Order: sequence, then C-alpha cells, then structure tokens
Amino acid sequence: MAQKSKRKKSHKKTAAKTVENPFASWGAYFEKHPDVLPLILLFVLLLIFFNKVIFGGMTLLPPDSLASKSVQPFLKDAFKNGIYPLWNPYIFSGMPSFASLSSAPFVDLLGDGINAVIWLFKLVFPLPDFTRILLNMFLFGIFMYILMKKHTGLAFVALFSSVILLFQPQVIAYPAFGHNTKLLTASLIPLIFLVTEELLETKKLLYLGLLGLSIGLQLLRAHVQIAYYTFLMVGLYFLYWAVETIVKKKDWKGVITSGALLAVAVGLGMAVSAWLNLSVYQYSHYSIRGAGGGLTYSYATSWSFSPLEMLTFFIPSFVGFGGQTYWGHMPFTDFPLYMGLIALVLAGFAFLLKRSRTTWFAGILGVLALFASFGKEFPVLYGPMFKLLPFFNKFRAPNTILILLEFSIAVLAGIGLIGLLNLNREKLDKALLKKLQNYLFAFGGFLVLLFLYLIAAKSSILGSIAASGKVNNPVFQEQAYKMAVNDGLKALILFAIAFGTIWLYLKRSIQSGALKWTLLILVIVDLWMVDFKIIQPKPQASEKSFFQQTDVVKFLKQDNSLYRIMPVLDNKPANWYMYFLIQNMYGYHAAKIEIYQQMLAESGFPRSFFMTYVKPVMQNGRQGMAYRSAQEINPTERHFHQVLLNLLNVKYVLSPYPVPDSVFSVVFSGQRKKVLENRDVLPRAFFVDSLKVLHGKTAIFSRMKQRDFNPAAEAVIEENPPFGIQPGTGNRVQVTKYGIQRIDLSASVKQPAQLVLSEVYYPAGWKAFVDGTPVKIYKTDYVLRSIFLNPGEHTIQFIFKPRAFKLGLMITIIALVLLIGLIGVGWRKSVH
Repeated sequence: MAQKSKRKKSHKKTAAKTVENPFASWGAYFEKHPDVLPLILLFVLLLIFFNKVIFGGMTLLPPDSLASKSVQPFLKDAFKNGIYPLWNPYIFSGMPSFASLSSAPFVDLLGDGINAVIWLFKLVFPLPDFTRILLNMFLFGIFMYILMKKHTGLAFVALFSSVILLFQPQVIAYPAFGHNTKLLTASLIPLIFLVTEELLETKKLLYLGLLGLSIGLQLLRAHVQIAYYTFLMVGLYFLYWAVETIVKKKDWKGVITSGALLAVAVGLGMAVSAWLNLSVYQYSHYSIRGAGGGLTYSYATSWSFSPLEMLTFFIPSFVGFGGQTYWGHMPFTDFPLYMGLIALVLAGFAFLLKRSRTTWFAGILGVLALFASFGKEFPVLYGPMFKLLPFFNKFRAPNTILILLEFSIAVLAGIGLIGLLNLNREKLDKALLKKLQNYLFAFGGFLVLLFLYLIAAKSSILGSIAASGKVNNPVFQEQAYKMAVNDGLKALILFAIAFGTIWLYLKRSIQSGALKWTLLILVIVDLWMVDFKIIQPKPQASEKSFFQQTDVVKFLKQDNSLYRIMPVLDNKPANWYMYFLIQNMYGYHAAKIEIYQQMLAESGFPRSFFMTYVKPVMQNGRQGMAYRSAQEINPTERHFHQVLLNLLNVKYVLSPYPVPDSVFSVVFSGQRKKVLENRDVLPRAFFVDSLKVLHGKTAIFSRMKQRDFNPAAEAVIEENPPFGIQPGTGNRVQVTKYGIQRIDLSASVKQPAQLVLSEVYYPAGWKAFVDGTPVKIYKTDYVLRSIFLNPGEHTIQFIFKPRAFKLGLMITIIALVLLIGLIGVGWRKSVH
C-alpha cells in the first residue's frame, strides 16, 4: 500500500511539472481557470471561419439542399394528428421513415438538448439555423480539448489538437455538403476514446456509466457507419491495452475485469440506443443494405480511397481538388482528403520524442484506418473485414473510415508538439538532434521531389488526367494541373516556415511561446486555405420559394382520391412532391426496401418508361430524341411497365412530353411539364378473380411480363393460400379512412376472395385485422400485400405498429435510468 501511495504522489509531481498555463498572463481569472480562454479562442475561430453564415445571412448549402425539408409537412401533419411518424407513404409507394433513418424526430437526445438551448436563446436573440451545427462542432472541439488536456497537461496543446481536428477538410465538408449526421456522430469519438482509457485503467463505476452513456448518445445520432468505426477503435484499443498490460504487468485478472466492464458499458450504450437501432436492425433485414446478407462487394467498395491519393496528404490538389477537376480512382469527390502539412510534420515528431502508449496506438489506428479505406484497392485487408466482421458488409464508401486517421493525426500532432516543448534544449542530446534534423530534411526532401515531379512531368500528368476519363475538358485538365503545382509551391513555403521556426527553437534562438503561436497560426493558414475552397457561402433560398406550388401541383391537389404519381425526366429533387403530401412511386433514399428496389431495377423506372417510346437520334450533328414508331416499341417492356403502373396505383405520369400511347392521355399542360393520366390504373384496393403461386423474383417477373397477365384479374403470391377463391363480380371494397399508419376499409364479399392492397409488403410492423381478428398478410405481385376474405360484410384495418419501436423505447428508458444511477453512484464515490 505504501508503494502504491508513493507511486501516485510521484505521478502527481510529474504532472505538475508538465502543466503550465500560457494564458495566465492574460489576467487573474484566466490563471485560475486555465481552460476558459483556449475554448473561447476555439469558438472565436469557428465564428470567424463561418462568419458569412453566422452573421452574413448566407448558407453553405445550395438551394437544392432545401430538398431535405420535403419531409417537414409530413412530420407536422403526423404530430398534428397525434401520431409519432414511423411510416412514410409519400415515397417509393411507402417505406419505414423511422427505421430507415429518413426521419427520426427527437431521437438524438444530445442534439435535443442543444436544440433546447438554441430555442431559449432564440426567444431573445435571432439566431441562424446554422447555430445547431456550429454548437455541435464546438462540442467536437471541447471533447478533443478534454482528451488532449488529459494526455499532455497543456491547455495550448489541447487547443492546438482541437483546431487541427475541427478544421480537417473532411470535417468541414460534413456541413458544407449536408452530411450533418456524420458530423454529429463523429463529434463523440474523442470523448468515447477518453472514457474508454479511464475505464480500463481505473475500473470505476463513474467511467462505466459515462462510457455507456457516450456510446448510447453517439448511436442515437443516427450515422451507424461512423458509430461502427468508433466501436472498431474501442475494440482495437482494448486489444492493444490488454496485450501491453499482460506483457508489462502480467495482470491477467485486471485485463479480464476491465474487459468485462468495457463489455458491460458497450452493452448498456447499445441498450440506450435501442429506441432507434432496434428498429434500424429490424429494417436492415428488408433493405438493400442487409437483405440477402448485406451489400455486394463491388457496391460496398464504391469510393475506395487509393494509394495514389495519399499524395493529397501533402499536396491537396494532386489528383484535382474535387468536382470537375478530380481525376482519382473514386467515382467522384468534392474535396481532397488533406489533413494539414504542419499536422503531419508534428505527428512525425510524436514518434521521435514521446513514444507513449497513446502515440503507438494512434499510429496503429491511423495506419489501419488508412489501409481499410483503400477498400477494393487493398483486398488483402478489406476482403476479410468485409466477410468476417459482423455488419461490416452493410456499409459502403470505405473512405468514410478516414475520420479515424484524421483523429489520430490530430492526437499525434499534439503529442509531437508537447514533445518539442518538453525538450531540454540546454542539454539536448546530439544523437536526438541529429534524428530530428534528418527527419525534417527527409520530409522537406520528399516535398521538393514531389514538386519537381509536378514541374518536370507535366505532359505525363496531363495524360494521366485525360486517361482517367473523369476530366474530359482540356481546360479543366490544365486547371487541375495548375492547382496541383500551386498547392505544391504552397506546401514548400509552409514547410520552410515551419522548418525554420522549429530549427530556431531547437537552437534556442526563440522561446517556446514563439514556437507555439507560430505553429498554431501556420496550422490555421494551412487548413483554411483548403477549407475555404470547400465552403462556398451562398445567398439563402427561402423554403417558400423553393417549394413554390407549381401549376402541376395545383392540378394534382384538386384530385382528392387515393393515387400515386411517377415523375419522368423531372427537374425537381426526387422527394420534392412529398412537401405537398403527394404520394410518389419514386423518390430518393440510400437504403430502400430491397424488393421494391428489385422491382425498380427490373423495370428501369422511371426513366425507362419514357425511353420505351423515344430513341436517341442525331439531328443536325447533335444528339436528340425522336419518337419510336409503333413497330419499334418493345411490346413486352410496354406491357410490363403498364402492369406495374396499374398495380402501384400510378394514376398520373408527370413528363415534359406526351407519349404515343392511348392509355396515357394529357389531362393538363403546365408551363414545364404535362400530366398524363393512366386510364387503366387500378384503385388502391381491389379484388382479383384468380391467383397463381410462384417462387422467386425471376419466375414472378417473368409471369408479370407475359402478355396474358392481367393484374386486375390475377394475383401472384409466394405461398399456398388459406382457401381457394372464386370470381366475384359482386365483391366491393372501399377505403374509408387513410392514415400514414392505419388504413381502414369496408368490404362486401359474395364469394371467397383475395383482396389486394396497393401498399408495399413490409411484414416487420404491418398487421391486418378483419372484424377485429388478426389475419395473415400475403406478399403479392412481389411488392404488394393482400389478405383473404370469406363471404360477408367486413371491416378491415391495416395498422403499422412495429414491436421493435415500443420495445426499443422501453429498453432505452431502462438503460438511461441505470446509467444515470451508475454515474451518480460513481460520482459520489469519487468525491468521497
């Protein structure tokens, strides 16, 4: 016990020597509260960087980004009717809204707290919508600051690392391109790493509770992929810590205890997120992300980072900056994966000057994240991860994992800076000085060689740009090359200033204060030169003007019946019509219901509908379109399209042009598009005369393509019916009430019958009741649903009430209460 106590005191003494407050000279208050001024400076930097958005009434996003507000009327309408929205009937003929993460109101508990604060301030001060993003970025910086303050003891170094992480181009790109859930989820990475470290070392209930709560809050921020990568980081750190602990201390018992506590914390964190993620997990079995075992390897490895693009770590525009100048291996990108030249230089110093556990782990984490980001470019690693890691095959875009590399670089840069500041320059070891000198010369030499290559190999580089097939315009090819040269020159200048500053510091020509502030300014200049190319503030487009009701919408709103539309060659965002509560058989979502996506792929909807009637032609040397002759129209394709449109209750096709088909007549001509009415459309609910049992997508679609298939008379199901049906000319059905999560019908049945409902088949929540008694729902015509009815008068309800939602909410509440209790007990123990 005495030895243990002695070690603790010794540790405190060492920490006291290291800790200094460079802001003490700014006043007595800041001397007493050393963390206040650094955090104020961090917030001020954010305000300066985003000043045009915060103070100038501008926006980062283009007007089309307002398309995300398409969902707002749907949510407001649901809440107005006392419904928490779980199902969205306005896109893809209906799909889960909550479980698919397209809208999950009030689930982000941390975000709800921030929004509440903003709401209170808005009662007094006018605040822009971007305030929410700004505060979340600041929170990201605070968590990084706390982590680095704990590791270095220096407020300035903590500020330094926070600046590097917050102004990473990828982090800036999150809000710039509307990927806000990525930012919100990533913001908790530093906190989770910090609390994981503390839990493994101290085994305290306080940290068990904090880690569980942090994990739960992160998972509720709704970007599952980044949360998953955070889990990988935590798991990797435990393995590294366990091996080191066993090798150095032989403490198997401690490792097992810490591992068990970590598992409990992770389990409780997942329980906190059950409200959302139980539904998400359930939906994954029916979506393109999870049904059939996950994504295909080729689809999952879209946006694989390539080894060539590692050169953008040094010269941001080496493969073009993004957009129309990008010529790298990914399909496209809008920004380079640049992390800051000064940050990279200092990250190298971490391995020369301060080889701690954190240094080595950050290095390992960064390297593994980099190699994993290569995806299909490095199948030796990504292949086994894709096949063996649970749920890993549900994610695409391997380059997303680079957030862990950026986090590692920010940590290492701070450690490298503290290593420099802690050097005893009066008694500096010559061998160490030689190592530092060689490192700087090697880094600078590499930059010089890279720049000389850009200058000397212009024709070769331009040839590579052209050969990529991504930049076909010679003007943009030349622009991409010039950008790379200019960035190379900037890199040399930045490095020269950093080299000179560090060298003067090592030679005792300048003090530590000059080193710190010069490097911080260089980091800001370095990153902001790239960041300001990513954010391009624009005048705000009002929601009212973006969603101005067109003449076509006004026409459609006059029809009060149940129907769907199919826009073709439309100039509106895919979900735009949802704003007006108009049901669409198409839309946009990254994780559609798989059977519906398979139907879309089989039909080629919506574009293929128009292409059935037109063909590309050359007119006066230019490519144009012309109507096909009757003989050129594919009858099988036309029949299949008509079958699907009828089944999906598509009453109106919105098209810039009419089609030469008597089934589709122009009923309204607007300024920019025409409304074509489908004369053969089937109602939302209807009876069929016969059925056929078939199995598998190929067999079902083949039958539906046959010319004698009439969807009004025949239905295809995939299992044996409860009883045979008979044609019933006297059968009647009417939708008496249509809600987003409840559909009421009344039916008069003369003969045993099959009732088809033109709503997407989704068994994870939809239940059917006939006269109050539950009945089985049958998958029908591959994407729809049906029930069987005996003769008589019936009241029917289809109700969407997924058990996963209610169960998840209960688990979340219990887990939150438990974690708050653990934190409270742990806090009291720590205090006493």
